[in-house]
Amino acid sequence: MTGLVLRKVVLHRDLKDLYRMMMNDDQHLFSVKITANSEQQFNDWLCERLKYDFHDFFIIATEKNDQAIGYAHNYDFSLQNGHCKVVEYLSPEYRDSGIGGFGGILFMDHLFQTYPLRKLYTAVYSYNERSLTNNQKAGFVEEGALEQYRYYDGTYHSLHILSISRQDFYQSFGGVLKR
Repeated sequence: MTGLVLRKVVLHRDLKDLYRMMMNDDQHLFSVKITANSEQQFNDWLCERLKYDFHDFFIIATEKNDQAIGYAHNYDFSLQNGHCKVVEYLSPEYRDSGIGGFGGILFMDHLFQTYPLRKLYTAVYSYNERSLTNNQKAGFVEEGALEQYRYYDGTYHSLHILSISRQDFYQSFGGVLKR
């Protein structure tokens, strides 16, 4: 599609890249800062999350040289209810290039092709305006917001809950995906 691939995480190979991405200064945009003071503590934290919290976890990499440029994972996975929550992170130097959208499309297609999910959810803090706008442009619809949910940088911010259905995803991106 764009020279990107999704591949399963391989800890001994990907740990340094994930440590760099997940412990960087802008992690507040996506989640609460991970409390690890060393690469080993981070490894322990990640192993725990991979075992109990993250259902699928992929590295977003360049097809040409397999350089890790981001990651995507899901959590709160529920086949019974037909949904999960998704997260995508792209290294700052690759943002605003358009390729982050393609990484998200690949990941969402994987989830819909692999599981009988009917919806995917994402949660975005109000101060992360770029992500909120990009998700809405990609077809995610806001279903609600938790007002004044997080205190950051001297003020309280809302957490917006967005979703995209299987039908809406393929209606928007089915033509982009080549089988």
